[in-house]
Amino acid sequence: MSAIKLKIKKAEGEYDVGLSKMLGNPVLPEGMDESLPSTAMFLMQIRLKDIKDLDEENVLPHHGYLYFFLDTENGPYSLTPIVIYYDGEPTHHIDGFNDIVDGFEQYNQDYLIEFERCDNDSDGNKLLGHPSDWQYQETNDSLLFQLDPLDSEEMDLFSTFDGFLYFFFEGNKVDFSKVKLVEDIS
Repeated sequence: MSAIKLKIKKAEGEYDVGLSKMLGNPVLPEGMDESLPSTAMFLMQIRLKDIKDLDEENVLPHHGYLYFFLDTENGPYSLTPIVIYYDGEPTHHIDGFNDIVDGFEQYNQDYLIEFERCDNDSDGNKLLGHPSDWQYQETNDSLLFQLDPLDSEEMDLFSTFDGFLYFFFEGNKVDFSKVKLVEDIS
């Protein structure tokens, strides 16, 4: 399975709010924000057409958006992933989405994402491939996203966390309801 590296850079000036990005202010389909728990933190939106040429095995859809949220209801050290695929163009730009999430209010700066191919076992932030530094038993699930908080010097997300957050899924291209989060602290 091919892996896709995420190069993250602080958004500056004017830009299309529908671009792939981490943190900040998402662009969501109408009503999606109301269907999420009030404790959900916006983590990332992937505009899937941005990765279609890099997803060689067609693991993910190549149109629409993939959204990543973290439910913080049980505190910052017990996060629950919420991953949603939307097959369309979102229309609602939500300013200050993370403002109401205790402990995550500061994450309202947009960080734009550029993508490039990388080795399957590369460190850093990536989609697909194999988990870096994996020391656990084999899993039947596939790696969807690997978050390395120390991979971006500009972004101060979980900066005291030394390790990885792994998002695993069953490999279904459109159903992400059973994504599992594994926190690997070094």
